[in-house]
Amino acid sequence: MEKYVSSVHTAYAPIERVYEKLSDLTHLQSMQERVDDPNFVEELKARVPADKMPDEEKLEQIRDAVRQMTFTTDSVTMPAGPLGTVTLQVVEREEQKLVKLAVNGAPVETCIWIQMLPSAATTALRVTVGAELNFFIRKMVESKLKPAPDAIAQMLCAIPY
Repeated sequence: MEKYVSSVHTAYAPIERVYEKLSDLTHLQSMQERVDDPNFVEELKARVPADKMPDEEKLEQIRDAVRQMTFTTDSVTMPAGPLGTVTLQVVEREEQKLVKLAVNGAPVETCIWIQMLPSAATTALRVTVGAELNFFIRKMVESKLKPAPDAIAQMLCAIPY
């Protein structure tokens, strides 16, 4: 399994709140409730570097995808274009340290590890994306997978805890 690891990012909340939110995926439903709030979009623009912020057309596609998500305690199901739907399923929890997600519906076996460490009143986050890739597929998708852990970590740090 090929693994791609993010740098350490900071969530500005105590580890107890971060773990609670990320270990029960129904807590992420607040994203869906806020997706059309102009203030929320402005908050995102303030937190996301300008060169990483999607244009308005892409932002609307993201909003549509978020509106279609379904949440349970252990999973989030979302549309994935030509793939149909993809489900992030919690497969392991380690209290205030780790949440491991399996990606079901992806063309290759994929897992996401969210590691957490307390750091004063904040939480240090590191995300690892692991994918079972053969040589040819790895060459085709590696350029997309390398930045993925940092993008996921940035998104997780932008969530209000």
